[in-house]
Amino acid sequence: MAGQLLGAYFKAVIGSMLGASTTLLFPQQRKRIDAMRDDAWYEWDEYVAMAAEFHAKLGDLTLGAIGQSSALKTLPLSQAAGFNTLEKVFGNFDALTREVVRALPPAESIRTVLFTRDQVVLESDTRLPPALLTGVFRGFLLGFGKVVTTEQVERRGSTVRFTLGFV
Repeated sequence: MAGQLLGAYFKAVIGSMLGASTTLLFPQQRKRIDAMRDDAWYEWDEYVAMAAEFHAKLGDLTLGAIGQSSALKTLPLSQAAGFNTLEKVFGNFDALTREVVRALPPAESIRTVLFTRDQVVLESDTRLPPALLTGVFRGFLLGFGKVVTTEQVERRGSTVRFTLGFV
């Protein structure tokens, strides 16, 4: 099994991509999202495939904005699960990843490399568009009152490293 994502998160991210203007481009995805339940688990591979389809049509900037919006929307769920401080979210992002995605292949988990009072460095061998994840990270930071001042995304082989500075 390649992992399963909790429906509330699947719907928050992919559902956010299905705004009024994009629903016409993705009618099958709209039906699928509308049929999902918040408390059910859905295949990680399906989520990755949908994110890639949207990325191909919408691009990095839109996906980054959607990631940020989705993180803000799901922040109360994460806080209810115990990730209620910036330190708990970014101090060990893998723990949050595992809360949301069960049986995720280890390489695809998002690992904290460094977390300080004004910077976070994360890595993953992700199949998701990096722009989406950067947006998610910005959203979590914003949810805790932080503003991203710098961001850098580097690919080293299959590993993507995200470095975000914030105040």
